[in-house]
Amino acid sequence: MGGPFALDFSAVLTMGQAQGADMKMLAETLPYVEAVVLAQFDREGDDAEA
Repeated sequence: MGGPFALDFSAVLTMGQAQGADMKMLAETLPYVEAVVLAQFDREGDDAEA
């Protein structure tokens, strides 16, 4: 309850560009990475409430 529900793709892409990342790869994988990150936050939140 009250955890993150999305990543700011614009911020992630801006940071990736500033660090010289492969932008095509970043744009293609970001939705999958977002799902993993949010699932981990959800799991940690469940552990804290138990």
